[in-house]
Amino acid sequence: MTALRDNRAELVSAAVAGRVAPARIHAEAMASDDDGRIRLLPGTGGIALGVHAGDRAANWLADHLVPGASIEDADGTPAAAGPLHLLSCIGNRVRDAAGRGIGIVAGKRGGLAPGFWAPQLVGVEISDAVAARLNPEDRIIVETVGRGLKLLDHPEITLANLSPRLLDALPLTQANGALACAVCAIVPPEAAGAGLGQDSWVGDLEITDERCLAGSVADLHFGDMVAFADIDSNVSRFYRPGMASIGIVSHGPGHAPGHGIGVTILLTGPAERLIASIGQGGMGATLREWSESLLE
Repeated sequence: MTALRDNRAELVSAAVAGRVAPARIHAEAMASDDDGRIRLLPGTGGIALGVHAGDRAANWLADHLVPGASIEDADGTPAAAGPLHLLSCIGNRVRDAAGRGIGIVAGKRGGLAPGFWAPQLVGVEISDAVAARLNPEDRIIVETVGRGLKLLDHPEITLANLSPRLLDALPLTQANGALACAVCAIVPPEAAGAGLGQDSWVGDLEITDERCLAGSVADLHFGDMVAFADIDSNVSRFYRPGMASIGIVSHGPGHAPGHGIGVTILLTGPAERLIASIGQGGMGATLREWSESLLE
């Protein structure tokens, strides 16, 4: 296979400050699930001890659970997407204030209206050893790189939230002018929910109805690649027949109607140029391996 050509040599790497987000309870935003039960569960912010990329996303009784550490911009406005959120890309290295590597950016959570209650978080895959010494509100630095990344031979495909390092690791093949990606699930447009209408660099797009996938959502893992049919994420995320968006599972289920497992979009383009097929689309083990290598 011919190697993908990109413009990574032109990209700027920027060190962006943030903090480990505290765990939050949004009592004013409590909603009943499909059975009319009120759910008030952990999962928004903080450090999810023992939860890792590669784990099954629906394993825990939680709400929008982000594996590892949730981080955010340091200006104290969690509901707004600032530089850390907008510049972070999956695969970027994260370090603490002393310069020690602590983990790898593994996803984003958020995507509701700016200024609304939901925080705009970045998920970081961390080892258990790091989790034991990391504290909420600790200062961190993300070594951001990936904003502006593009494929030179596939100009009709837009990249977002994607580091050059992860681009090299994705299950991509190219032939006859098209780019094919192995994914673990393909989601029909009617199952795309929370996150529609938002900037493609903010948060995620949630899978609202697992019945559309014949039960396969229950088997998704953090770090799995997922495709949305007929969803355009070039600038914002919306329904557009003939388009495809492919991303990575970044948080677990949300129980309120209209919410579900969240997918941070990485690639979007015309469906005849960006082809999703069910295959070996799991990237969780790779993200976890990269994170653990920081301790060597």
